[in-house]
Amino acid sequence: MALPHVDVAFPMITRDTFPLRRIWPKTYKRLLVLLAFDCAVAVLYTFFGWQWLSIEALPLAQLGSALTIFLAFRANAAYGRWWEARQLWGSLVNTSRAIARQALTALDVNPADPRQAALRDDIVVHQVAFVHALRCHLRRQNPFPELAGLLGQARADELRGYVNIPNALTLRLGEQLQQARDWGMLDSLRWSSLDANLTTLANIQGACERIKNTPLPRQFSSLPRTLVNMYCWLVPLGLIAGMGLAMPIASVLISFTLIAIDSASSAIEDPFENTVHDTPMTALSRGIELTLREMLGQRVPLREVRAIDGFIY
Repeated sequence: MALPHVDVAFPMITRDTFPLRRIWPKTYKRLLVLLAFDCAVAVLYTFFGWQWLSIEALPLAQLGSALTIFLAFRANAAYGRWWEARQLWGSLVNTSRAIARQALTALDVNPADPRQAALRDDIVVHQVAFVHALRCHLRRQNPFPELAGLLGQARADELRGYVNIPNALTLRLGEQLQQARDWGMLDSLRWSSLDANLTTLANIQGACERIKNTPLPRQFSSLPRTLVNMYCWLVPLGLIAGMGLAMPIASVLISFTLIAIDSASSAIEDPFENTVHDTPMTALSRGIELTLREMLGQRVPLREVRAIDGFIY
């Protein structure tokens, strides 16, 4: 079965540096409020003699050290979720190739029976469909337009009765392997090997669903943000005595650093939300599709995909 041509889209960051203007929209309101407060403290302390605004810098520095450790712990936990998601999709790439290779080389196809060749190719097509369905499942997107192009409208419509479309496709793949075994295309040993790869697909899907449906504990999201906000309000009070009118500059830089770390952790803690910070599932699923097309003997020319401002969508 020939797979239909689908244009390629890659939602990922391609530049070596992350532009600050990507962070600015999420931070500028807080920074402007803090800057106004910093300037007010500087003016009141310097020109109006409000000396009581100053607090000791040493306890503030110790609090900042503790807060930095807390933020680093949260950032590490968020990155761990992102990296696990990327590893799972890397495993999906390898497993998809293995299933296609085994289907195309391990199944004994009788040239006199065209149904057997069609079944062999259909296994590969369904593996491609599984990958795209899993991507849409994790992003809460509608998979049926793409599945209709891959499987045909009738077979795609048969899946509408299922809540978990990727799981339904692994079931269909298992049924196809059993059909191949019944037709004498597979012996027990090779069937077991292919079925083990279907179990690997189920494990990958389950692990991705665990990340998707189990957010980072809210203590690690709300508490750091609250502590960062409190600390940013205290920073100018600890710096004013030593820096005077230059204090707002240093205070805003410190605040920006802490807020940026907090925002960066928040951006990557949910790797399946279809943002530029996430696991590039579109790129990976399209890459799997193209590899399996080649294994089926198809050569599909690709249009050039160009980065827009360092990002390819």
